[in-house]
Amino acid sequence: MSLFGGKKRRTTVTPDYTGLQIHTASSVLPVAIVYGTNRAAPNLIWHDGFQTHAQLQKTRGDKGSAKKTTVAGYTYSTWLMLGVSEGPIRGIGTIWNGQASAAYPAYGLSLVAGTTPQEPWAPATVRYPDAALAYPGTAYAASSDFDLGSSAGISQLAFEVRGRLVGSPSSADDADPAAMLVDFLTNAQYGVGFPAASLDARTILGSSGDGSYQTSCAALGLALSPVLADQETASSILTRWLLLTNAAPVWSGGLLKIVPYGDLPVTGGTVAGGTVTFLPNVAPVYDLTDDDFLHAEDEDPVRLTRSDPHGIPNLQRIECSDRGHAYAAATVEARDQAAIERFGLKAGASVTAREICALPVAGLVAQLLLQRALYIRNTYAFRLSWEYCLLEPMDIVTLTDPGLGLVRTPVRIREIEEDEAGLLTIVAEEFPGGVATASRYPVAGSTGRSINRDVAAAPVNPPVVFEPPPGLTGGEAQVWVAASGGSGGVADPNWGGAVVWISRDGTSYAEIGTITAPARHGVLTAALPAPATINPDTGSTLAVDLARSAGVLNGGSLADAQAAVTLALVDRELLAYVGATLTGPNAYALTTLMRGLYGSAPAAHGAGASFARLDEAVFRYALPAAYLGVPISFKLQSFNVFGEGVQDLATCVAYTYTPVGSGRMGPVAEALAVGNPVDLGIASQTAAQADDFGLASDPYPFFIDLGLASS
Repeated sequence: MSLFGGKKRRTTVTPDYTGLQIHTASSVLPVAIVYGTNRAAPNLIWHDGFQTHAQLQKTRGDKGSAKKTTVAGYTYSTWLMLGVSEGPIRGIGTIWNGQASAAYPAYGLSLVAGTTPQEPWAPATVRYPDAALAYPGTAYAASSDFDLGSSAGISQLAFEVRGRLVGSPSSADDADPAAMLVDFLTNAQYGVGFPAASLDARTILGSSGDGSYQTSCAALGLALSPVLADQETASSILTRWLLLTNAAPVWSGGLLKIVPYGDLPVTGGTVAGGTVTFLPNVAPVYDLTDDDFLHAEDEDPVRLTRSDPHGIPNLQRIECSDRGHAYAAATVEARDQAAIERFGLKAGASVTAREICALPVAGLVAQLLLQRALYIRNTYAFRLSWEYCLLEPMDIVTLTDPGLGLVRTPVRIREIEEDEAGLLTIVAEEFPGGVATASRYPVAGSTGRSINRDVAAAPVNPPVVFEPPPGLTGGEAQVWVAASGGSGGVADPNWGGAVVWISRDGTSYAEIGTITAPARHGVLTAALPAPATINPDTGSTLAVDLARSAGVLNGGSLADAQAAVTLALVDRELLAYVGATLTGPNAYALTTLMRGLYGSAPAAHGAGASFARLDEAVFRYALPAAYLGVPISFKLQSFNVFGEGVQDLATCVAYTYTPVGSGRMGPVAEALAVGNPVDLGIASQTAAQADDFGLASDPYPFFIDLGLASS
């Protein structure tokens, strides 16, 4: 019946969706190229087989009648394929779903690596043969039962992709920049189309003991993990990679050379336990003097341009990705304190380098960029005849010019321009030793933690299960459960509650409610003697430890204790307390005790006995009559503070309890308790009313005061 007496209408729950909800068009997105290991968003390339799943819920019938099964809602699933990147790739690590994250196997996806050629995904060939395309060269993840939840849509998924060329000499997760550059230029599937024969392998590739670009990156520990998912010119990509790896391109003699800026020998360790040594080629090609320079009579042989130190940045920032924090954007900086103190803080333009996923690498790159900006201030311009046509950018020469005070001063050529007469105009920069080399130091990233809304909650601690007396239930048979989450006696701060399941046979479980907060429960750390005097018991101290639930207790007044405001359970004794003194982390000494409340027996309790503070956090369940006197099993299925990370019910511990009906009060006892007259009729007649006064094992006898015999 409703509040106003009308019949209750039965609500019919219907599915909200009949197909996959796609919020954005994604057919025009390019296939990403992923080198190394980085975070990338997949692209839906196919779906079919949308399914609706009714979520059934058993509810208690009216007045203890049989349970009813109703539809509480719907969830959805579908067949799909999620394009990842150009293949082949090594695999997928973590999957992020909004703010939740889990290891790749948790989503039940099958990875097709993206080889060329590759076979179609086998399950699709059976169920949807017309749609089972091979997608050669494209890595994708597929599922025949992808869980869409209750929204029927694909949320913001992101994969940790272990892409192409994973593993460099200095990093097991990132890619070798030299191998990456060659692949990007020459790969027949997705490359720029640059002819491999036009690459100068001698300057690009090497192993150790040379001055190649590959050896320089390995010795310095420079490794990258770019994700190329947006439109960008190839020249822009290459320029950024070379900027970050301390090198410059040189086109000479029909070949592309990559020349490192490194100016000192460097030896670095490898992930395999070996070493790599870079030996730069910094020997001067020519010693140039005034006799070699071409200039007019009224011109200086060498023209010097020097930058203003007040305008040079002394702080360099790099925006990279932090692999330790779900590839979130992180800023790493390098600064020159001496320059800051002399000229004031001047920040240079921040460099965006999301292909750097290791903070120490970002710190090294920032330091190299800062040193080039600070300590290479002089630029020299001069002209030479065609006899010096073998010179090319990045060559080292020395300059001798009395007018500028130069005596065999080394410089590095940056630009060469040849005019119609074959004369060479050269721009060079100063070459102070050691400026183009820096050490790699540990870099501290963000001290905060990224939030994982799907973090698994700890299982429940052994709960306190008991039946309260009628004075706490209003005459209804109930069972109360005080529970919290944790392990090893330590509370889990991520524990948000538990779904409560019940079973009469220990096999088939039905959901009966939800715990939404941890109860304050624990154990006694010292024995509690039986009271020596009537209430209040001022001679005993109740020492409790609530670490397993991270419980906090507050004291109250004597009136509060007498009114059971601070009601607690010790074993099966109900009591209340006045004083609550903190004696340690989540440990308390409770004093001035009101013992044996609600008909419970005031008894002695040993150390280790259970304790529970009885408040709103305690779960309450009204027991059907059929559950009395028979063993029932409870399972408490933990979830985290976000309501996610739900524990697998099969792994939950079953707690068995046999209820006796402590809180139940029959019609005769109820009438006597409120003082109503009871006509029991003639003894020879069949009883019109009867009470079952429970089992003798009930720990809470219920006393009815019938008044004085003389009244």
